[in-house]
Amino acid sequence: MIWAAVLFFSSIAVAGTAAIDRTLYLELLKFPTDRKIVEVHNVPCLKIFLPKGQSISYFCRFVEYFDHDFNFFRQQIALMNRLEPMAVFGGTDNLSTDAKFIYVPLNFSIRPQILPEYIGSISQSPQFILIDVGEQCLGLYEYGKLIHQFPISSGRHGTPTKKFVLLSKEKDHYSSKYDNAWMPYSMRLFGNYFIHGGILPNYPASHGCVRMIYENAIFVYNWAKVGTPGEIINRQLQAKADL
Repeated sequence: MIWAAVLFFSSIAVAGTAAIDRTLYLELLKFPTDRKIVEVHNVPCLKIFLPKGQSISYFCRFVEYFDHDFNFFRQQIALMNRLEPMAVFGGTDNLSTDAKFIYVPLNFSIRPQILPEYIGSISQSPQFILIDVGEQCLGLYEYGKLIHQFPISSGRHGTPTKKFVLLSKEKDHYSSKYDNAWMPYSMRLFGNYFIHGGILPNYPASHGCVRMIYENAIFVYNWAKVGTPGEIINRQLQAKADL
């Protein structure tokens, strides 16, 4: 398996020597925070407690630092927290989350070390999709090099870890198994398992499919081809098994 030689990184630690953007840090202090800088996937972050009824998107609108590239910052915060940007804190419907806080990066020039930057065993593959259900993250690779990584929400009762090849693509797919549920920008992995657009509450919540933020699902749908290979793994589970 491709992940056998990949090192497992601890996701959260006390902040080390990574530089922070002082302008951003000082602006974030106006929001509810414990003021402690911690490293999440090797990125210095500040924990922000969002009040009930707010979301990542709502929060970002009030940070002047984010004005010049709102969508980029919103997406990066969503990745760090594996959370749908529109998910409402303390909400009661499907577009809600039980999360109490978010991690906000203090240096957006550092790419989070969630997935391996390079995988030698797929260096000859023009395209490869790596899905790590332990990290709740999906990565796109070209000739072994990580080019994009996105947050996901996998099966609440598990998603099979195995190799796959994209079998088909369909922009407007409806579930034949779960009440005709809409599964936009679907990419079939195997059986009744798909990658598709959906809601990310910051934990595994699907029936088994791999949900992505809608706009990210569109990106992957347009990037991937039928026949693109990939693998679903769980490095956290493997790391525990190796202890």
